[in-house]
Amino acid sequence: MPADLIVEGWRFVPHSYAVVNQWQLLALSRRDIRLRVVDAAFFRPWQVQSGLFDPADERVLRSLPLARPGESADATLRIFAPFTFIPGTSRLTAVFATLEEQVIRRHQLAEPAEYAQLQRRRPATDVKTVTPSTWSAQGFYQAGFASEQVIIVPHGVDVATFHPNPDRREHVRGGLGIRDCDFAFLSVGAMTGNKGIDLLLRGFAEICRRFPAVRLVLKGLDPLYGSRDFLAKYLAMLSERDRRHVVDKITYLGESVSNRDMAMLYQAADAYVSPYRAEGFNLPVLEAAACGLPVICTRGGPTDDFVTDAFAKRIESRATLLDVEGGQASRLNPSVEHLIALMAAVIEDTDWRRQAAKAGAHHVASHYTWDHAVDKLLCGLIYSG
Repeated sequence: MPADLIVEGWRFVPHSYAVVNQWQLLALSRRDIRLRVVDAAFFRPWQVQSGLFDPADERVLRSLPLARPGESADATLRIFAPFTFIPGTSRLTAVFATLEEQVIRRHQLAEPAEYAQLQRRRPATDVKTVTPSTWSAQGFYQAGFASEQVIIVPHGVDVATFHPNPDRREHVRGGLGIRDCDFAFLSVGAMTGNKGIDLLLRGFAEICRRFPAVRLVLKGLDPLYGSRDFLAKYLAMLSERDRRHVVDKITYLGESVSNRDMAMLYQAADAYVSPYRAEGFNLPVLEAAACGLPVICTRGGPTDDFVTDAFAKRIESRATLLDVEGGQASRLNPSVEHLIALMAAVIEDTDWRRQAAKAGAHHVASHYTWDHAVDKLLCGLIYSG
């Protein structure tokens, strides 16, 4: 009899947890397991959206059988927020969670009693957590989770969607107002403070002075985060001189788009840049590499798990600890000067970009597909021991 799994999580919204959940569900649906789902309640008044996945994939996602109330399985995986580590009725309960700053905050937990228990470093011993990076896992160890309770499952990429495609480049760039002679940097995310967009704008202002034919495409997510407002705040923080240099060279996109359209943005850019301060994984870096984009990202964080020097240049950073409710938050402070140097180097080194495009796409397809992710997930949840 095949193993059975219940997944409680979000579907049909572009939140990162829902995106991960749906890609994993699609990969799980191809396995010989009994799979059922529970649609967890949104913690904000989000609207369900269709068209994020290809029609065939959406039909698969909508056709997945629902678990009955109180039904048990070999394992139940929860992938929503706030987190709850209270064991369910299945043989094993596992909770997907990311700790961007390596600390569990009060607002991240559904029950105050659970937060108090974790403050005493006494998590439930019969529950596991699934997290995508060594960086994020460190936060759970610091909260008292034993090593065998923490399953590190790196995210994946659907390489049928995210892959190099030079044939689309000219059309997409034209729609964004990017000329053939322009060098286009891309950065994707909520535009929240941990993404380092303020640092990127400061670095980009200097790059604009040195290289007139540069552009910066920023992809936010206004329906969930109000990313446009964050960007406006960061622009206002620039000096008037720097603001004049960058404002006409930035293209901002805030609407929700399908995975196919997101892939086209990667395929149209020349390099991906992410000077992040704190991340649980940073999936856009992996997607960018899969699409053949050379990457610039922060050194010392979760991306160290999956990028290599063959396709990524890493920004020197300094680790800092900040006292917060719940403990000490870990953050990275990327060097703006080194960011500028790397952006300039990527523009000037055509040969490196060419080989990086091939190396990144090959690395992701060989090691970081969603099938790779689900192999590790099932191993940790059902087939271990």
